[in-house]
Amino acid sequence: MASLFKNSKTEKWEFVFDYYKDGKRRQVRRRGFKTKREAGEHMVDLQKAVRDQEYIEPCRMTIDDFLAYWLQHIRKFQCEETTYYNNRLYVKNHIRPRIGHVKLQCLDDHASQQFVNDMHRDGFARNTIDRVVSVLKQSLDKAVDLKLMKANPMRRVALPRAVRKEAAVWTVEQANTFLEKTRNSRYHCAYSLALLTGMRQGEILGLRWKDIHFGKKILTVNQRLTNYGKSIKSGAKTSAGVRTISLPDRLIEVLNKQREQYEQVKKERGSRFIDMDLVIFNLTNGKTVYPSNLTKRYRQDVSLAGLPHIPFHSMRHTHATMLIEQNIHVKLISERLGHSKIGVTLDIYSHVSPSMQREVADRINAILNP
Repeated sequence: MASLFKNSKTEKWEFVFDYYKDGKRRQVRRRGFKTKREAGEHMVDLQKAVRDQEYIEPCRMTIDDFLAYWLQHIRKFQCEETTYYNNRLYVKNHIRPRIGHVKLQCLDDHASQQFVNDMHRDGFARNTIDRVVSVLKQSLDKAVDLKLMKANPMRRVALPRAVRKEAAVWTVEQANTFLEKTRNSRYHCAYSLALLTGMRQGEILGLRWKDIHFGKKILTVNQRLTNYGKSIKSGAKTSAGVRTISLPDRLIEVLNKQREQYEQVKKERGSRFIDMDLVIFNLTNGKTVYPSNLTKRYRQDVSLAGLPHIPFHSMRHTHATMLIEQNIHVKLISERLGHSKIGVTLDIYSHVSPSMQREVADRINAILNP
């Protein structure tokens, strides 16, 4: 049943029609049209949408309401704990304060673009904007699937121009200085693993003695510390991350010294020592070391060594850069770092150091010198 009529009080045209969904009668009503023709055309469009099962029922749910549902009932089961934790932070710190109050069905292209522009204006890095927008794209795609909104306007936003920043790294001399200055540091072994193998922090903190073959001078990355130090997860960040890494003699010496300390502390602590077989272990009880504690001590040790600060993860970049400068084939570097594709390695380390540029120029001179 459909009815098209003029409201005697407002002098505006409106319409109402019924339809059935799940065996129940529902009603669609729209008001405020200036002409009968305008109201009729809109009614026909909505009736067609109902027949084609494309009609989106009015919903008062806000973006914040839906994201709370999406995080708890959908996203939580799609990703790892660390990713889920980060997604929650993006919602809490960026999305909720800016557009959380907006009705889900009222989010349009203009408001979506303004959201991105505001983040850029407030000085957030392109990488941060990408991650926040990615959360909105994924969540609102689900809202479309659930027929809570007709389309996802975040799919049409224009992102600010990306400004590529080269990874901060140390020179070979600086890396050697750091290892020498921290020889007696609590975390000297962790620093050595980062600079001499290129392992990720979580992989270093999850490394066990049984993963190291001293005779063959190799170690295998089989697990990592995740969720900000709260749990250990089997495997690596990617399938390629489960890998075997050859060890230099210098690192073997450091590991032997670390193992001696491990056995000594284990003996001293007795029953209080929880033997998790970890190379980097908590001196009090043998359990895992929180990444935040390692990072805090690392900052202090860098300062004491009189070196420019680089993030802990940049010791991994330093390792890779040193290998590139030694003309090690990029495929071997990629395998050592545990990258899923060789293209990842090429993209991250596409910069060429000044010394390598000079070498290229010298070789061209030698080849093309008449």
